[in-house]
Amino acid sequence: MEMKLFSLYRNAADTSVKMQIKVIGCLNGFADSDISFDEYTSLKDMFGGLSKALKSSDFIVIAVDSSIYNSTKLKLMTALSLKKEQNEAVLKKLSKLELDESAQEKNAAMPEGATVFVSVDGINSGFAVKKGSQTIVMIPFDDQRLDSVLKRGLVPYITNGGRLNSASEPEAAPTHEEKEEITSETTSEISEQEMDIAAHTLNILKESDVKVAVNGNTNATVMREFAVGLDDFDEYFTFTPHIEDRGDYNVTDYTAQMARSAKALSSATLGACISDIFTTNDGCDYICISVATDKSALVRKLYKEEGEDDAHLIRIACEEVFALIGEKAMGNNSVGIEIAQDEAPKADKKLSKKTKKAIISVIAIILVAAITVGSVYFVKQKNNNKEPQTEPPVQTQPPETTTEAPVKADTMSLSKLMRFELVNGIKNEEPETTPVETTAGAITANEPQTNEAPKDPNAVPSVITVNGQEIEAKEAIARIVTAETDSGFNVETLKAQAIITYTYLKYRDTNWRISNLTIADNYTQEAMDAVNEVFGHYLTFNDKVAFTPYCRMSAGKTANASTVFGNSFTYLKSVASASDKQRDGYKKEVLLTADDIKAGALAFDSTIEFPEDVSKWLTINAHDTAVSTGTGYVEKITVGNKEVSGVTFIYDIMKNKDLSSPCFSLSYDAESGTYTITTFGDGYGVGMSQLGADNMAVSGTKYDKILDQYFPGTFLN
Repeated sequence: MEMKLFSLYRNAADTSVKMQIKVIGCLNGFADSDISFDEYTSLKDMFGGLSKALKSSDFIVIAVDSSIYNSTKLKLMTALSLKKEQNEAVLKKLSKLELDESAQEKNAAMPEGATVFVSVDGINSGFAVKKGSQTIVMIPFDDQRLDSVLKRGLVPYITNGGRLNSASEPEAAPTHEEKEEITSETTSEISEQEMDIAAHTLNILKESDVKVAVNGNTNATVMREFAVGLDDFDEYFTFTPHIEDRGDYNVTDYTAQMARSAKALSSATLGACISDIFTTNDGCDYICISVATDKSALVRKLYKEEGEDDAHLIRIACEEVFALIGEKAMGNNSVGIEIAQDEAPKADKKLSKKTKKAIISVIAIILVAAITVGSVYFVKQKNNNKEPQTEPPVQTQPPETTTEAPVKADTMSLSKLMRFELVNGIKNEEPETTPVETTAGAITANEPQTNEAPKDPNAVPSVITVNGQEIEAKEAIARIVTAETDSGFNVETLKAQAIITYTYLKYRDTNWRISNLTIADNYTQEAMDAVNEVFGHYLTFNDKVAFTPYCRMSAGKTANASTVFGNSFTYLKSVASASDKQRDGYKKEVLLTADDIKAGALAFDSTIEFPEDVSKWLTINAHDTAVSTGTGYVEKITVGNKEVSGVTFIYDIMKNKDLSSPCFSLSYDAESGTYTITTFGDGYGVGMSQLGADNMAVSGTKYDKILDQYFPGTFLN
């Protein structure tokens, strides 16, 4: 992680210097190298340094002298266009102090959606907030409060991968007295957010072809309320009879057993359960949730917060069990107590990305006990948090470590070449022949006219010519697949990629010749193994070879070809790929100045004219609402006085600005005269999402079902 640390103070007192050393000692263990550290005595100078850091650093920490902390915090939020809200946790702390209303408001003001590091008394609390792909942190240079902000805030936030785990007390032993059951009639109306959680999990199950059986006790009925109006919910969720007797089970084991029983009573892939509400010997109320697989059941324990009623706790448990089901269906790691078949409970040492309540497990207890500010601990923690090293992929001869050839100026990825040829037509690859215009699907192709007998349309090639070089056919496909995929992709993903690669080469109908394509110098053994299994298979629609585009990741669902390309293909329609939203790089922000826009537009079309009002230079006219009612794959956007497609704007007009996807929104900042383009996904979003496909593969879906998902209606030959 590339980390940058700023400090802003009014004087260089010894206490400030000591606190600077303390902060650096804490954070160096988490950075990839020693932290770059800048000191400022004026806000203007610090904002200048911050602007530069935003272009190069992943994680930016701003430490501010206590005397100017709140005023700087408010100016920072304004400068970064962050909406403000009054943080309830800070207000609760401040209520114990005698502060005037203005002081309370300033101390409690935090960026909307930020993770707040509440100080020992609430004053000068810190926060971390996401801004695009970067994280910006603000903490106080305040001797009275810095330790609490670091120990209970920033340090566990980084350690836990960008979240705070509120589990800070050891688990109390439960009593055998259960609270009176709460029925769904006591709950209030289900919110839109809660319905979205259920819908998101349902989409994951559809993608992964996973079904869930839920133990049908009283509290599980609330899960049904979350899903009111969701099509196909009953196809993927089954509610089994609640027949399990608790007997001598402790609560954790009992919940796991109920989840296992639900699975055993059905043919579902997963079993799930929400327990009743229990009370510990210390008088703390809690509820358990569990999701069971063939091998084990994972249990989470959620404690009731102060002032929270039973009905709300049950609804939170429903949110958590939906989220946990999604994590298990996607094959993600999860926090909780993992209970294997016929084994005592044991703590799972793998951390998930999201938890909303206090999750009490052995790992959480160890974490809280171990947190100190010593740099030795953090260096060790940094090493422990690194992903395990994996073996490099097996290669063909010669045994070199590089698998992908450098991208040459005159070559492009297969995905980009598909779009290029869709727009410009397929180049005739047959040498010294007289071309005759034919069509292949919706793309114009040229077929050489010769006196030879007609070719067998089902003939499998022995050689494919790539960029003028003849390569054994299977090797050529394997090298193209290697160049287009990640080394960690599942073999079923590679098979799907091999088929759509072979299909497109066949679709082009240029006698297995292709130019301007980036291809790896060598292939991985995994790619070759995949090719060997599926070589010669291809997709058709209405007995014609299909057009098979793909992208790295969608915006949560793919786009209709007509929306992005302007060409209609029956089998290239919008389908769910919800797991893409959980991937790194899903959402990105790029700042465009007026000069950026004008230069790109005029290079594309010198006749474009721009009004004096910069705020009217860009206007989205139509999109497909793939992300929300206000954001989707852009069909039409006006640039100056010219209307173009969203894909043209991204890949042609703004081609040098690293805009990831034609699914985007835009906002204009009048003060700076700049536009912020927020993209969702990576690639044009039509056809197969590689990361979505790989998520399905990891969950056990075979390549043919992956292709059915992303190219519905096609036939695999």
